[in-house]
Amino acid sequence: MKTYTISPSELSYVCDHCAYIGKNFNLYPKKISAGVTQTLDSMEKDYFLGDVKKIDKNIKNGETIDPFNISFFSKILKDNKNRPFRIKGKGDAIIDFEDGSSGIIDYKTSKFKEKNGKDYTKELKKKVNEYAPQLHGYSLLYSNLETDKKFLAEHSKAKKPDSIIKSVEETLKKIKKIAINKTSLLGLVFIYPEELKNKDNISIDFSFKFTEVKYDLKNFMKTLTKYLDVLHEDEPPEPNEECENCSYFVSAGRMANEK
Repeated sequence: MKTYTISPSELSYVCDHCAYIGKNFNLYPKKISAGVTQTLDSMEKDYFLGDVKKIDKNIKNGETIDPFNISFFSKILKDNKNRPFRIKGKGDAIIDFEDGSSGIIDYKTSKFKEKNGKDYTKELKKKVNEYAPQLHGYSLLYSNLETDKKFLAEHSKAKKPDSIIKSVEETLKKIKKIAINKTSLLGLVFIYPEELKNKDNISIDFSFKFTEVKYDLKNFMKTLTKYLDVLHEDEPPEPNEECENCSYFVSAGRMANEK
């Protein structure tokens, strides 16, 4: 049985058709990486490192650490139908709490309130529900990190034997620093530009809001199992009219047939 490798980020905004085509045929829509977004993400992560009270004063005592901004693999795990899968990804932040438990935090540069005072509760709740599977995915990843030296060597970006050995040892050292035993908090930090601070230059004040996400591993495993149900189908699901990628390829196919 095929062992799929799943990224936590792909568990939000799921299109069954695109997921099937991507995972089974390695066909993904080309993405344009915005350097300015990556720079902003890096600044956000750096700002919140250290005392967790920076994120929210009501969170219990702990330290926010950077999970090295590199992707890690989980060990082979099993879904509710005993099918194997791995998780691969890199989270934004991990909290080391003083009680020995851990928190998983994800930063989202996203609107979290209305400036005119209009109630934004419904929209925010929708965003939390969309991003919740990502957080659970990272929790599962960092609590089941792959430490097998042979596997790590096979997936090392290093080329020379000595470099590969060194790479594996460095990875194992990092794993010791970020591996978690018990998740006691999942949370999202929504960050959004509030106002122009100085009209003489582009200096902007950002505001942010911490929102706790309910930790429900049982329900997450149901979601993950349903996702794997799709990937294991014999045929791809029909294109989704609400998916931009599906709509694009369907339109392109119609145009090609008309020529």
